[in-house]
Amino acid sequence: MQIGSGWCKGLKLATPRGLETRPTRSRVRAAIMSMLQPWFSEAVVLDLYAGSGAVGLEMLSRGAVGAVFIEKSKEAYKALQENIGNLRMRASSQGVNLNPLRSMLQDSLAALNGCRLGEYDLIWADPPYAEAESFVMTALPIVSKILTPGGVFALESDVSLEQRLSSIGAEVGLELIKQRAYGVTLISVWKKLAD
Repeated sequence: MQIGSGWCKGLKLATPRGLETRPTRSRVRAAIMSMLQPWFSEAVVLDLYAGSGAVGLEMLSRGAVGAVFIEKSKEAYKALQENIGNLRMRASSQGVNLNPLRSMLQDSLAALNGCRLGEYDLIWADPPYAEAESFVMTALPIVSKILTPGGVFALESDVSLEQRLSSIGAEVGLELIKQRAYGVTLISVWKKLAD
């Protein structure tokens, strides 16, 4: 697996061993990048359930200026740390300033509860599919508070949740603006409405 585009194109990414994480397939990752490209420029990204960090690192390579990665699996976190270190070296050699760029070994919902208001322009979440519905129902009110106005929240889930996810968000100031299926994978994108 490697970064597909941008200033860090071609950077090889370490991936965790075992079955604790489910990497986003390259075809789906390319589709995610295409869907979210309008929000990368100068964005600060929060990557929840980050795994190896492939999605958040790709966003940085394509124009985001900072990212915070949250992952609770120790094996995945080890790969994430290696990938962030390699990206830092590439950024340094190319004169790219990334701020913030940090990671936390923590549960994603617990980390969300500790975030400051209006801190992120783009939030990406890729929870285990079996947990996606309960995660999003708990997370949406928090996400709405920590997104900047006009910022977006994107979620990868199982396609079986399409109908359910299409009817939530408005009650907390988020509007579902895109929803696309790729085989069994569904990508849903909400935008924070202006206050």
